[in-house]
Amino acid sequence: MSETKLTPVERYIVHRGGDINTAFQDLGENILGNTLIRVASWLVILGFATYFLIPGSPTPIQLTYELDLESAPKGSLVITLIAEGELPRNMDLEFPSGVFGDVMNGVNPHSATANVLNPDGSQGNPLAVQRTTDGWRVATKGARRAGFIYQVDLNHVKGWDTDVRRHISTPVAGGLRFAGFEVFLQPVGMEVDDITVTVHNPDDIKVLVPWPALVRSSHRAQLASAQKPIQQANISQGQGYQPAEGVVPQQNQDPGLAPLTRPVPSNLLYHPQNLEDLNNALLICGDLMVVSAQVRETVIQLATDHQWLFPLGEAMDLVRRIARTEMAFFGSAPTSQITVILSANNITGKESFDIYGVHTGSSVLVMMDPKTTWGDLEDQCASVIAHEMFHGWLGEAIPQKDPEMLWFTEGATTWYSARMLTSAGIWSPDHSRAVLQARLERDYKLSPWKTKLSVAEAAADVMAGPGQVRFAYAAGVSACINLDQWLAELTGKSRPLDLVLRHLYENRDGTPLTRLSFEAAVHEATGIDCSVWLDDHVYKKSILPAAIRLI
Repeated sequence: MSETKLTPVERYIVHRGGDINTAFQDLGENILGNTLIRVASWLVILGFATYFLIPGSPTPIQLTYELDLESAPKGSLVITLIAEGELPRNMDLEFPSGVFGDVMNGVNPHSATANVLNPDGSQGNPLAVQRTTDGWRVATKGARRAGFIYQVDLNHVKGWDTDVRRHISTPVAGGLRFAGFEVFLQPVGMEVDDITVTVHNPDDIKVLVPWPALVRSSHRAQLASAQKPIQQANISQGQGYQPAEGVVPQQNQDPGLAPLTRPVPSNLLYHPQNLEDLNNALLICGDLMVVSAQVRETVIQLATDHQWLFPLGEAMDLVRRIARTEMAFFGSAPTSQITVILSANNITGKESFDIYGVHTGSSVLVMMDPKTTWGDLEDQCASVIAHEMFHGWLGEAIPQKDPEMLWFTEGATTWYSARMLTSAGIWSPDHSRAVLQARLERDYKLSPWKTKLSVAEAAADVMAGPGQVRFAYAAGVSACINLDQWLAELTGKSRPLDLVLRHLYENRDGTPLTRLSFEAAVHEATGIDCSVWLDDHVYKKSILPAAIRLI
């Protein structure tokens, strides 16, 4: 790759009016390679890039994506994109940043065709389709409704490839798993006011769509079906599912709540809120085992396509305890459904790792050693589950798009995940302290990056090498603990940073977290102006004091 060629992320930002130099500093293609470094950072980039959308169409258009799972057992998806409205002369369709166009090792989109769609939905005249560097250009002049069909192949990725993004969208037993940001083409420079996704499943393959609700009503859908409104549905025990052997799904504790699950048809339907919501999710189909439980109004699901060395029922209880504790901390859940997917990690490269976590929307994907024992799950994997689940609040409900605040999003999530495990009784206080102390010692105190980069600088470069990323996470933990201690000394309050987090969550309005909004939240929750403290300890190359009171 030449030095002047833009990365997919950079291309995406430029197309939407963003400035690469101010958006990212020294964005590289190095791959994160340690146990608890996660691809969620890559998804943060995706969300940040999507933020640069610019209007290009005089009126919004509607999009419908139809996913055909007929060839899913062969590792392929056939996708039909229907665009309706005042379409431009040429409609550019591109994949958001991700693994794109690698025919040998990754996601391979191909076989694109397009047609005008008649009022009855039948195909009309063909439309000219031209392949571009980033996708396709469709000649849609004069069309009010156009259908674009393409196929996506998820090729088997060799285990020595340590780019975890290539292992997220991949064939699994009996089907496939994919990240939305790798398969959904999007129109460039056009405003979208409604998105519908349908999943066509003619062979009744077991499917898990870990969005908060499989079926969401929209204004258009309600008008079209006034006599028969679309129902909310949860598919964990729906049609075609294979319940885990010997596990009886837990029922609602509150008899006033609706039934935990409902039957689900082969043709599924849901409405993402926007393009970012569309791409910030996973879908998995194949030989799945799924169990579920209810915590207040939220369904907790655990799914896997692998036979583990521990009972799935016990793993479900562990996930439920983590979810219940985090919900109790914030007072509610950010979504009506939280899904955890356990998958075998097949990465075997030199910089391989045993555990890798991904947070997308309301779902958590945990890739771990196929030989993971119950002890491993409690001692190691539980922290990844707690960390990624916590991002449902800090990172999603409190949106993270500004690299300048990644130190807080990742540092606080890492620290609080250990505290949540302690409160849930999964980790003892001594074990939690030992884990945090070891990380701070190895990745912060002894790190050569400590005098080279500020905490904020290190965290902002989310695609840096493993050493810098480990330093950024540990430095973020130390900064959060020190900020909490400083606020406690000034206010006399116990754990004042808890108040700040709850204030951010309770007053969320969808606005991305920035340094200014964070400072405002600290002041509103504690009465303290922390701007000078942040300057001295986070945004300058200063050394933080030793963190105390870890738990």
